[in-house]
Amino acid sequence: MDPIVVPLHSRRRQRGLLVQKVQHAVPATGLIAAGVGALRSGAHGFDLALAIVEMVTSVLLIRGIVQSVLASRTPRSGHDHAHGVDWTDIWAAGVLFAEAGERWHLTHHFARPTILTAIVTLALGLFHGRIATRKARRRSLRVDDDGVHVGGRPFGAFHARWPELATISVTGDVAELRTRAGNVRRVDLADLENRAAVSAALGAARAHLKSLPAPALT
Repeated sequence: MDPIVVPLHSRRRQRGLLVQKVQHAVPATGLIAAGVGALRSGAHGFDLALAIVEMVTSVLLIRGIVQSVLASRTPRSGHDHAHGVDWTDIWAAGVLFAEAGERWHLTHHFARPTILTAIVTLALGLFHGRIATRKARRRSLRVDDDGVHVGGRPFGAFHARWPELATISVTGDVAELRTRAGNVRRVDLADLENRAAVSAALGAARAHLKSLPAPALT
């Protein structure tokens, strides 16, 4: 049979990632206020440049968060893959760098944890496409001549060759794959943004399993 690969787009996981992005708005609003205050006080030189950077990065971050919230309301298809960079993470890194600059300007001490977090966040934003593609491959349903593989958390993946599979069933919002050895993997279909694509792949797997000859008794 032709291989079928469908990413498992979890709504809960997507909401968790969105909450992480929204949390970046808290320091952003504070930096906007600090930047506006600096402009009103007649800042110039480094103070003026810092105020502009604070406001620009914060406004762009909040704009990116709003776009992410709106995008999260659009279900993704079964074969969607993320490409390019994540500008929300990049602007979040900019806000963190600006926050570190503000602390250095006030105290003349480098906020090393903030700078480190900014560097990591920037890297996540720049390599977002590659990271997302790897995660999509790891968290996916694959049906091929070898058997069925259901990805998930580390050490939580399910893989069974066709002779090892006993049943593939769907009851309500839960799909269940059971091996002859008694291993079970359940998939919460209600949590999936691309439920239709995953259900179709499971249906193809179940049809293929039924078409195979019954294993010989030993």
